Amino acid sequence: MSEPTLSICVPSRNRQIYFQQTIASLMASLRADVEFVFADNSDAAAVMDGFMAERMRDPRVRYLASTGRALPMMENWERSISAATGRYVAFIGDDDYIDPDLAAFITNLEKTTKADAIAWTGPNFVWPVEGAAPRPVSISLGTEVTRLSKASLMRKAFLWEAASHVPLSGFSIYHGALSRGLLDKIKLMGNGRHFEFPVVDYEMAFKTILLGENFIHSSRPFSILGACPLSNSVTIGNVAAEREAQRIFFAEHGWNMNDAEWMEGTPFRTWHGVTACIYLIQHWLSHKIGMQHHGFEENLVRAFSANCGLYRRRADFDQITGEFREALAGWHGGQYLELFTPRFFEPVAVQGPQASAFTGLGDNSVLHFPDSIAGVRTPGELFRLFSDVIVRADDIPIDADKLRSQPASASIAA
Repeated sequence: MSEPTLSICVPSRNRQIYFQQTIASLMASLRADVEFVFADNSDAAAVMDGFMAERMRDPRVRYLASTGRALPMMENWERSISAATGRYVAFIGDDDYIDPDLAAFITNLEKTTKADAIAWTGPNFVWPVEGAAPRPVSISLGTEVTRLSKASLMRKAFLWEAASHVPLSGFSIYHGALSRGLLDKIKLMGNGRHFEFPVVDYEMAFKTILLGENFIHSSRPFSILGACPLSNSVTIGNVAAEREAQRIFFAEHGWNMNDAEWMEGTPFRTWHGVTACIYLIQHWLSHKIGMQHHGFEENLVRAFSANCGLYRRRADFDQITGEFREALAGWHGGQYLELFTPRFFEPVAVQGPQASAFTGLGDNSVLHFPDSIAGVRTPGELFRLFSDVIVRADDIPIDADKLRSQPASASIAA
């Protein structure tokens, strides 16, 4: 197989049922310029070894079998990227989907401009469980391709400008594609490693924005972010579930980053939730590379407030807000405490099957529909369904003059 345009890496840990369906969906593509790197990190190696036995004959497939011990997430991701040979590399989770036709868009883009990082805005999909109500899905039918300003992305990422509970950084190797040249810079920064921090997706997002120069965004989606019942994202908003997931996570890594020396100087810890975990990457980076990081404090505190709003049980909300107030009281002399204004949202009772409040074409060429449409059960099935109404990757118009003009301000979500 000649050098592939795109390597799609899918690391997995003990979610074989979803991993297998994701692999089957990806390999249904007939493209020859795509490489698949499937990395199993499960405790029962025979499950995936048997599933992959015949599929390994496909020259596009690189299968990394379980080593017989639980690898830390960083190690499983590192061996995945080390096995990838494509000019661009993308990662997804084992319960997600990415369109292999992204390779066609990359090929056309390379004829016009240089891209260090490529991003898009894709929908979310919750894998269905018995009795669960349908959820709304929104798909962009747009075809706009724009080059975004690094300065704007830096403000979004590191100053938490216009953040929700997460910074709107937008570019990463996770549900994005990075060039081999940028990956080489990231590896050099990491002294031979790409992944150095346990929160691998946002670590790579921040390194991408620090070291990249040419950022391209497509309004046409190329992937779906899935959430199966075993996903860590399902635990968000539940204190006990979050902390149990963290306990298992740190046990597999063999160390608890809350005990790291670089934690000195900040009162925030991973148990404060997803917003704090993301901020701690930046705190770590400031120590690693001597990055001057300031001017973000007010926006970060507002993001902390938004994070607390994810907790829909009153006891959880009261616990997490109390812990934040204690931490903020000792941070910069408590001067940002008054900006911490979390709001509790009462959970909405759902009675019977419900779908999106609106189905059809909305503003900005966005199509809205329920995720149960046509009985789809996986992200791959959903993507195949709406691939008939979005523009083909080969046909996305790329305006060279527009891409050479002043980069646009960032207006995309992470």
